[in-house]
Amino acid sequence: MALPIASRTLYSSALVGVSDVVCSAGCGGGRHEERCETATLAFVRSGTFVRRDRMGRHVADATRVVFFDPAEPYMVDHPVPGGDRCTSLRFDPETLREAVRGGRGGRLFGRSTLAGTAQLHLAHFRLLAAVREGDPVLIEETALRLLQLCTGDEAEPLRGAAARRAAALAADAQVLIASSFARRVTLEGLARSLGVSPFRLCRAFRAATSGSLHQHLTRLRLAAALESLPAHRDRLTELALEVGFSSHSHFTHAFRAFYGCSPSALLRRPMERDGGGRSIGG
Repeated sequence: MALPIASRTLYSSALVGVSDVVCSAGCGGGRHEERCETATLAFVRSGTFVRRDRMGRHVADATRVVFFDPAEPYMVDHPVPGGDRCTSLRFDPETLREAVRGGRGGRLFGRSTLAGTAQLHLAHFRLLAAVREGDPVLIEETALRLLQLCTGDEAEPLRGAAARRAAALAADAQVLIASSFARRVTLEGLARSLGVSPFRLCRAFRAATSGSLHQHLTRLRLAAALESLPAHRDRLTELALEVGFSSHSHFTHAFRAFYGCSPSALLRRPMERDGGGRSIGG
């Protein structure tokens, strides 16, 4: 007999946990109160369920994000056949406290569900893609981005002292990444070295550069790989590991996405020459 709830861990670290949760149509039944042990965000991927709590009756389907607060009991039933499937996100308590403003009465979240915007749906899609790729920085940064989109209004552009602080932190992060990009880099490690939280680091870097830490890290690795490519013609796996990629396939995928061709295809191209007859590209 199948269990009413099946949960599979997709990624787990001290900062964030990502799970794939499938509930059968008989899960909950709406007959007894339930309570989540830890604060959780659920991104409904398919199916529909109804949640009832002190704030009312809420229909949760693939257009909604659902908030589960340890301080908030609820009941769930499935009026539509088929159950549901969700992506579940759990964050460490310090990160949640920083991200969520206005919690009171022991509650973190002031709502039960949130309408999914195009931005939220795409960020959730990117998170699942990052999980499949297995890159910790990409997974955690995308998860924190989802948390920011769900728990706080999109911030106005920073100005004055706030903008200067964000720019200074982003510059410090760029210097730190420049000195360590070839090694294993984690979001938590970068934040700890800079004396800030991962949430604050990601938010400041995006505000100051209009990009993500993972994008900057990847592009720095790709630039280093491109510089060394001719000397590693027959040793591309070695080159990938030297500049910080986890594997040859990871390197090739990132290289093709950024430069429009694979490293080996670029090496096979005839050399272009500048106006003075000198070869371009090494």
